[in-house]
Amino acid sequence: MDKDTIAAISTPVGSGGIGIIKISGDKAKHITSLIFRKSKKNEVNYFKESHKLYHGHIIDPDSNQILDEVLVSVMLAPHSYTGEDVIEINVHSGTFILKTILNIIIRKDARLAEPGEFTKRAFLNGRIDLTQAEAIIDIINSNSLKALEIANAQVDGVLRNEIESMLTVLNDIIVKIEAVIDFPDETENINIDEYISVLENSIIIKLNKLISDYNEGHVIREGLKVVIAGRPNVGKSSLMNVLLKKERSIVTSIPGTTRDIIDETIIISGIPAVIFDTAGFHNTVDPVEEIGIQKALEIINNSDIILFMLDVINPFTEDDRTLLEIVKDKELIVVLNKIDLLNENSLIEINKELKCFPIVRVSSLCNTGIDVLKETIKEITTKSVHSDCSCIVPNLRQKTAIENCLKNMKSFLNGIKAGLPYEFISLDIHEAITELSQIVGIKIKLNILDQIFNKFCIGK
Repeated sequence: MDKDTIAAISTPVGSGGIGIIKISGDKAKHITSLIFRKSKKNEVNYFKESHKLYHGHIIDPDSNQILDEVLVSVMLAPHSYTGEDVIEINVHSGTFILKTILNIIIRKDARLAEPGEFTKRAFLNGRIDLTQAEAIIDIINSNSLKALEIANAQVDGVLRNEIESMLTVLNDIIVKIEAVIDFPDETENINIDEYISVLENSIIIKLNKLISDYNEGHVIREGLKVVIAGRPNVGKSSLMNVLLKKERSIVTSIPGTTRDIIDETIIISGIPAVIFDTAGFHNTVDPVEEIGIQKALEIINNSDIILFMLDVINPFTEDDRTLLEIVKDKELIVVLNKIDLLNENSLIEINKELKCFPIVRVSSLCNTGIDVLKETIKEITTKSVHSDCSCIVPNLRQKTAIENCLKNMKSFLNGIKAGLPYEFISLDIHEAITELSQIVGIKIKLNILDQIFNKFCIGK
């Protein structure tokens, strides 16, 4: 592993009360001693004791000029975030002072940390496994209490414990199988029925449960994708602004104003919902509009809920019918907009093709019916995500490895039931072990590590 001493600003750059510069590595104490002057002149052997706070000043060692009054936190290896010596310098937060001090630290033989490198070192030094490292970015990105609960459970090691328990079973099985292969005359025959029972009850059930937990719970982490779709000028952008309670989308009377996808997050019943405003769906020869519509269709394809918007003043059109055919298999709410333009006693004629879906009447302009719409979204959200959703929710990378492991397990069981030679079916167990091991970071490929830690900010 790279033994360079690394440094970075760990707080958002800008004006604020406190900014933190983090240093990690063998030279962290030495570099800090070159630029820090403690307040207590008679204190000796400072930086020798871990988890201690020192008051003093940062100076420019070249000019001896005082740069800022600071607090220095000392966390010595192995009892630190990275497992290395870690120094955190708490300065007054300002872009110039933070960058000035960081540049001096780098001049004194540190280097700028890469994105996620502090957490990557924590993983490589064995302080955390890969599921815990990934959960840290989930904590940072959490925007609901349930998402935070799941992320903290992962940091505590609930997923790791589940994976390690399965690895223990599989490693025990492969040891026995390979003993039979290598020493057939000296090893007892394998109890096939026992193996089938163990794998079906201890492994396959758990794998299916983890996949189910992802399918149900990933929206808690990633957000429910709610797409506002409809033909031009039915009020999609106005509805977006009303739901967000701010002017996020441009609203005009000119059809086709929205060309690109606009998205924003709101919280519904404790679940983050990403609202997408899309280009109006209609036949067009305008190449820019065509691109916007194609993007809208891509978002619709990956959505969880469709708000299918119609204008109550204008009749159900062929464009509406074409779009309905595309979205009808999704969770769909029909939103009838512009009811403010109707007389009080006017009847709204509902096309028969729409009557099988929830229908909400709104006026985006007058903010009428919006609470009913939110309640309808809430009902679908609650149906999608149960309140007792498991705290073990794999991410997409982990879920893919779990699915691959499940395929290997089923292949192994089919092989053992068919009486195939142990040399053949043992390959399935080996591949299953590899898939589960990659989840916790055992023998993980470097390019996958880079993909994971590049999602972090530089100071983490």
